[in-house]
Amino acid sequence: MDGRLLAACAALVVVVVACGASSLTPAPGGGAPDGGTLAEDGGTGGVGGGGEDGGVPAGACPSAGKTAAAGKVDASEVDEASGIAASARNQGVFWVHNDSGDSARAFALGPDGKLLATLAFDGNQPRDIEDMAIEDDGAGASFLYFGDIGDNDEVREEIVIHRVAEPKLGGDAKLSATSEKMTVTYADGAHNAETLLFDPATKDLLVATKKLGGPSAIHRIGPFAAGQKVKTEKIAEVDVDLATGGEISRDGRLIAIRNYGRSAFVWMRGPGESVADAMKRTPCKLPVATEQQGEAFAFLPDGKGYVTISEGASPELHVTPLQ
Repeated sequence: MDGRLLAACAALVVVVVACGASSLTPAPGGGAPDGGTLAEDGGTGGVGGGGEDGGVPAGACPSAGKTAAAGKVDASEVDEASGIAASARNQGVFWVHNDSGDSARAFALGPDGKLLATLAFDGNQPRDIEDMAIEDDGAGASFLYFGDIGDNDEVREEIVIHRVAEPKLGGDAKLSATSEKMTVTYADGAHNAETLLFDPATKDLLVATKKLGGPSAIHRIGPFAAGQKVKTEKIAEVDVDLATGGEISRDGRLIAIRNYGRSAFVWMRGPGESVADAMKRTPCKLPVATEQQGEAFAFLPDGKGYVTISEGASPELHVTPLQ
């Protein structure tokens, strides 16, 4: 994200939610757990997001425990962490990547933030990789997706999704692979975006756009198709100002999008329900740590917590348990 949007964000986002919040049932009308409003947490306060009853499934909102700093990243190369995913093949490992200006690479971090390996996945310089997602098939194999989707000036005619098989880490600190790519165009013109989602129920990839003041438009890309060019389908709009990252949990039950505020927006999804239908309801709120420029969000593989990380030098890995 560039300095212009960050300055605008700082003027809009009011920090109101304490990081160690516990029970997170939304207040009537989508308010924050402490009685604040959606706008105070980076929502747009009234555009989309609510269903016919404006609520969430009864008893559905999870409770978050106390956020802890699990470790500090010890690698100078990780200085603009924009996306994160919990590894499916390497227990306790997190994959992170930088955004615009870096090469096509990802970093494997241990649970304490120690750099374990660097994975280079394309020899061409990307435009602006802003988020990543993971496909975990539960059979000892998984794929990492990288979204070259950033477009601050909203001028790109197409965006690119990279896919690479997740490696099993061994003794090598330098890893390389050649990513498969698919090209994507928006059905309604160029958008800036920093959130890439993978739906384990349908194998769909989705993008959440980033807009000052919101709302965030949810565009369905569809399943990954190597070498193909596809057009998105807009399926929803949600009350999130300047969406910067998110993930759908491995069981498909939780859909999360974060921004620079102190809460992540989480939609509860019922069995067989589509992402679009789930996002018609008012989201729950989950606390995120105070971060210099927090953009990334990922659920833990077992769904019992989530991790966030900020841009900047020596960022901390913040882990929050879910009950």
